[in-house]
Amino acid sequence: MDKIIEIKRSNALDGYFTEDKTSTDTSNIRFEFIRDHKITQLVVWPDTIDVFQNHIASLPISGDFMKPGKVSELNHAKLVRIEPLKWWALDNYQEEFNTISEQIALPLDLSHSWVQLKITGLYATRILSHHIPVDLREKQFPVGNLVTTSMHHVGVKLCRNHGDWRFFIPRSFSVSLWQMLCDTAQQYGYNKE
Repeated sequence: MDKIIEIKRSNALDGYFTEDKTSTDTSNIRFEFIRDHKITQLVVWPDTIDVFQNHIASLPISGDFMKPGKVSELNHAKLVRIEPLKWWALDNYQEEFNTISEQIALPLDLSHSWVQLKITGLYATRILSHHIPVDLREKQFPVGNLVTTSMHHVGVKLCRNHGDWRFFIPRSFSVSLWQMLCDTAQQYGYNKE
């Protein structure tokens, strides 16, 4: 049996965050760089969508995984429909969603392609509203939803959780978008390290 070699992930934002993953200790705004997150994109063939739906429905999953942007959970993993025939499996370390045949859905590991930031604090929503053209009020964007949008003409994904936002940025634009967020956060008392 061949030994599996694990590739250490390096990221453009590594130098901006300390090893404890936090960029500041202020409660007004806090950015946390989520290292070693896992994103698997599942692309379903058009003629196998019913088989895919039945397979996922047979798992003990909570939430409506067929509804676009609605985050469903299975154990600690999450599943969300991001496009008509595409789902993202987030934090799927036990690979609960990878038990399906490639004849039904093709998995693609996107973990190295996206940077994930966790944004918390009193002004987290306000800072995002400076850059994201989406109504971020909880009535319009409830907890447990994910939206594909843009930040300065770059496609990004934003997920609202209880008490925090998860912001997914393409790796190649992560530094420039991160610097814009920091510049905006300064007016709320955030200081760059």
